Amino acid sequence: MSTKNIPTNNHNDDDDDGLESVLGDDDEFQEAALFVQNNLSLFSRDDLLYLYARFKQVTVGDINIPRPSYFSFEAKTKWDAWNSLKSMSKSQASKEYIQHVTDKKQKTNVENQQSTKTGPSVSRLLVHNNEQMPNDDEKTIYDFCQDGNEERVEQMIKKKFDVNKPDETQLTLLHWAADRGNESMIRLLVKHGAELNVRDEDGQTPLFYVANSSNIPCMKLLLELGADPSIPNNDGELPSSVSQTDEERAVWTAYL
Repeated sequence: MSTKNIPTNNHNDDDDDGLESVLGDDDEFQEAALFVQNNLSLFSRDDLLYLYARFKQVTVGDINIPRPSYFSFEAKTKWDAWNSLKSMSKSQASKEYIQHVTDKKQKTNVENQQSTKTGPSVSRLLVHNNEQMPNDDEKTIYDFCQDGNEERVEQMIKKKFDVNKPDETQLTLLHWAADRGNESMIRLLVKHGAELNVRDEDGQTPLFYVANSSNIPCMKLLLELGADPSIPNNDGELPSSVSQTDEERAVWTAYL
C-alpha cells in the first residue's frame, strides 16, 4: 500500500483472486484494506506507513527480507516500518489496522467504498503526503506516468520527449511504471523505445522495482519483453534476491 498514487494496477480476474488469497478470510480486515485502497487521499504519509507495516505483518508475518541497502529511501522506510513490528501476532496487527481505519472513517465521516480490488499496493506507499497535488496544467510527464494517464504520456512522447530521460530522482518513466505495477503503461513506454535495462542511481533496473513489490504479472511482462534478470545493482545483487515466495522464485528460475 504505498502512499504512492494511485493509479490502480490493471489486474485481471486471476490477479484479483490471487490478492484475495493474500488477504485471507478476515472480512473485517478485507473491508478495511479496501477502504484504504479506495480512499488513499484521506491518509497522511504517517498513516500509510503505519498501515503498510500492519498489512505486511498480517499477510506475511515477521519481516523475511534483508533491509534494502540499494533500493530507494522509500523502500528502506517501508522496511523499517514493517521490521518495527517483529514478533507482533497477525491478529494484533489486524486489530490495529482495522482500528486505525475505523478511526479515520469516524474522523472524516466517509463511508466505505466498494471496489473489485482487494487491498493496497505495497509498492505505492510513500509518495502521497499532505501536500496538495498539482493540477494537470502543472504536471510533468513523470506525474502523468505515475497517475497512469497513458493518453497524456503518449502525447508528450510524440512531442519528442526522450522516453529514457530520468527525472530529478534519476528514475525514468519505465522505472515509475514498474514501481506502479502498471502493465499497460509499461507496454506503451516500451513501444516508444523505453530501455528495458535502464538503471537508476543505485544500479536498479525496472525489474528491481517489480521484484521489490512482488508484482508477478509485471515481472513476467518485463521478462517477456526482454528485460535482463542477470543485471545486478551497484551492490552486485540481482532482482531475484528479494523473492519472497515460491511462485516468485519460479518466475526467476524460468528466465535465469
